[in-house]
Amino acid sequence: MNQSVSSAKIAATPSRDDTKNPIDMVVFSGANNIAVVGLAKNSGKTVALNAIIKQAHAVGMRIGVASSGRDGEKLDAVTRLPKPRIEVQRGALVATAEKLAMSASASLEPLIKTKHVTVLGRLIIYRVNSPGAIEIASGNKASVVKSVTELMRHLGAELIVIDGAAGRRFSSAPSLADTTILSTGAVVAPTLEGVVSRTAQVVEILTCPQWSDPHRQRFDPESLTNQDVVLISSGAMGNHVEELKVKSVLVSAAEIIRQLPGPGSTIILGGALPGNLMRDLAANRKARGSTVVVGDATRILATHRDLSLFKSRGGRIRVFHKIHLQAITTCPVAPDGRMFDAETLLDAVAKAIKHIPVVDVVAGKTRNLPGYHETTGDETGGGGVA
Repeated sequence: MNQSVSSAKIAATPSRDDTKNPIDMVVFSGANNIAVVGLAKNSGKTVALNAIIKQAHAVGMRIGVASSGRDGEKLDAVTRLPKPRIEVQRGALVATAEKLAMSASASLEPLIKTKHVTVLGRLIIYRVNSPGAIEIASGNKASVVKSVTELMRHLGAELIVIDGAAGRRFSSAPSLADTTILSTGAVVAPTLEGVVSRTAQVVEILTCPQWSDPHRQRFDPESLTNQDVVLISSGAMGNHVEELKVKSVLVSAAEIIRQLPGPGSTIILGGALPGNLMRDLAANRKARGSTVVVGDATRILATHRDLSLFKSRGGRIRVFHKIHLQAITTCPVAPDGRMFDAETLLDAVAKAIKHIPVVDVVAGKTRNLPGYHETTGDETGGGGVA
């Protein structure tokens, strides 16, 4: 019997502690750095960020806050509608631009003036002396964000939360964050089906499997540059490894394919994986059954459609370092006034992505927690939690 996405119920196993939720799990996971990444602006990312800050403060954990873009402003830069502010507590550390710190309602004490300068002034590490709201901008490059998080760690931050600006998923790279939370919501697509589909596609990319080939030990991904391409093939005479230097993978797809020994090869990219390379590989018989390897999933720039086409030809995508996606948050309201039923959205996302906990932070409802399994109303006697 077909079940609608909103008819799934959550049944607890006897050993389940029902007071836990994904935010607790993230705070107590032992992670040093947590990235909170939004699928789009106004997808509920700041709400999730504030929930982590609040919970960490409640248990006496010293927290640091940074951003890969700019967040916490009073009004959305595009819609000019009010936005949730980033609320920080006494004792927290924040990395933000000097001009933004001047407008904070929180009382801030400057600790370290970094070498990084933005259009909003120098990036400074502050300590919060009294609670309040603040706007965060910590740099739009991975190297800058990494630098300020290391400084906050040196100053005693036990847990650092990195706000991942929309379109800048590099904050979830394993080199920056131990674990990631993805925020999705009504703003992502006009229909419920569209939101669920888009979310599932992004999750599939972010959770790309790790490369486990025996050749893995021969390569240090950190030593590869954006111009490095390595081709590996196996034959009767053993394995053959060829190293290429290209101007850019974006404009060198034809050269890479021309150098391919044949089907079943492994292609290691030091830089990003663009969509045009995926399409060209999918269209060429020499690339059938090939494996493309990149540093981590934030390097995958190809669309889900391009990746699916490549996979349909027997191709595989792998990463050196896997992203740990620990939870997904849902927001049923869009800035234009569109609204989904909160529980229906929560259930739909949880049903499509069964292996990751899903939470509506505002409603305080969760799905897919460890120790839970989804059942139909028939299996639970038509009730809720069995």
